[in-house]
Amino acid sequence: MPDRRWLLIGLLFVRVGDMPRLQEKLKEYRKRESYWGEVHFSHLPGSFRGEYGGKARLAQQWMKAYETGLHEVAFFTALAVDRHSPKFERRCFPKDFHAYNRFTAMALKSDIAWHLGPLEYKEVEITFITDAKSRASSPQNGVVDNFKTYLPYRAELDAWISRASGKRYPNLKMNPVQAQESRADDCLQLTDLLLGACQISLTANAKKHTKRELGLMIYRWCDDLKNKPCQQNLRMFRKFSFQVFPDAQGRFSDPPLALAPSEQLSFLR
Repeated sequence: MPDRRWLLIGLLFVRVGDMPRLQEKLKEYRKRESYWGEVHFSHLPGSFRGEYGGKARLAQQWMKAYETGLHEVAFFTALAVDRHSPKFERRCFPKDFHAYNRFTAMALKSDIAWHLGPLEYKEVEITFITDAKSRASSPQNGVVDNFKTYLPYRAELDAWISRASGKRYPNLKMNPVQAQESRADDCLQLTDLLLGACQISLTANAKKHTKRELGLMIYRWCDDLKNKPCQQNLRMFRKFSFQVFPDAQGRFSDPPLALAPSEQLSFLR
């Protein structure tokens, strides 16, 4: 999802023991819609209706299922890096993948603290699974994407620094990064779906009705999260998170959502 201003990163945290339940639930909705193809946000059709609307209906069902319960077993965070912010240090990232790698590690660090902190784990072991997409690597020109080595090193270093500074942070063990084809992994497809909807909610740069409706779901989740936890209807506090970095002060902040909240939703029942 290229964008000159925004670099979006999405992470989905799932406990190993909860993975079968999540996968079975996603498969259940596939059976309902009789759709077995890949759910990729950028390839969604323009309508939920008709023979070719099955992919969009499944995407909507997955997001509705996430809203009503799956967020209890799959914590999701979207980080939107603002490359137009005066606090964005562009000189530190001569290649696009340098920024992606660094901010993925930053998102992982903050998400462990935010999502897992209340669970008071003393130790956390993470297997990071990424979409097996081609990365910008050109060894002959001295340009090699070091994502698979950088992320585990940086994540464990950040964990050590946090503990050394007196912060409550679990001992972190990072297993080797795994690359999997998203077309064969519903959890990767769910991650792509949630991240794509976050992007549309942030930028409103989609004309397709289906994409805008899914983006409006994100708007509603973010709006509910503005309330005190005890007053939230969706109970997604510390389960779903969407933040922007850096703001004008160089901090994390709530996203400036551009999608008009006056648009009407038509959720499937």
